[in-house]
Amino acid sequence: MPRYVPGPRCVAAASVLALLTASPALADPSGYVSISGGLDNMSISGGITNQDIDGSAIQVLASGVYMFTPVLGVQGDVRLTWRSFEFDSADMDATSLDGAVHGFYRESDKFLVGGFVQFGGDRLGTDIGNLDFSRNYAGAEGQVYVDSLTLSGQLGLQQIEIEQSGLGMGMDGWFGSLEARYFLTPDFRIDGRLGVSSYDFDLAQTTFTTLSIGVGAEYKLENLPVSLFASYDLYSTSVDMPASPTFDEHRLLVGAKFAIGEDSLLDRDRNGASLRSVSAPIQPFALGGGSPPP
Repeated sequence: MPRYVPGPRCVAAASVLALLTASPALADPSGYVSISGGLDNMSISGGITNQDIDGSAIQVLASGVYMFTPVLGVQGDVRLTWRSFEFDSADMDATSLDGAVHGFYRESDKFLVGGFVQFGGDRLGTDIGNLDFSRNYAGAEGQVYVDSLTLSGQLGLQQIEIEQSGLGMGMDGWFGSLEARYFLTPDFRIDGRLGVSSYDFDLAQTTFTTLSIGVGAEYKLENLPVSLFASYDLYSTSVDMPASPTFDEHRLLVGAKFAIGEDSLLDRDRNGASLRSVSAPIQPFALGGGSPPP
């Protein structure tokens, strides 16, 4: 599997999370570490080709939160993902690293408002070479708490840069997402989410649009700081070019979370590391479709 070397901005975000969870100057930080694995399958349909691609994924995520005052806090996330795909004629490995920092104001019985920045990178490796991406996000986010229901949303701007054979190019766009979480009990949660993402590639006058939908569930084991979870997400990407196919990515992950300083899943949602970092699909031009790179 190709080795991914994180950029300085990812390292900076990871350092923030390390400070949140390890610095003796901060009292009672909370958070969790999760480990998951499963399927990451893709399909290409329409256009001039149809293909199903089998894949697998392993993901490690660490999130920590620290409250400076009863209502002002910061959350840091670091996510590392390994994926492997089997094509008809070759295999592809993908290594991704993301770091995010969220700042927020939260009244734990009413709402949360805040903003975040996130920096990520991907290395896709095949027998014929590597393709490197860097991804940047910045936006606003918020949550509303109504009894056992949490409504959450994000909206912001994004940028992606592609490097191949010493050549670089970039695309700019926007993203938005909505999520609903419902707590059947304080330790049993179900959730659903919707999202949209759009990139404009001005050089080829092309737009990449991704629609996403996901569901999940999480259950905390009694008297243990461990919860089990499962999630499914579908990312469907289209390109506004003649004869361009649609790219669908299906992610099914199961795993465990190990909590630090949290009493229940509901306690995490209202007082802990409850904010999500942006999750991106494999870019379609990495699979041989779309416009860039030339």
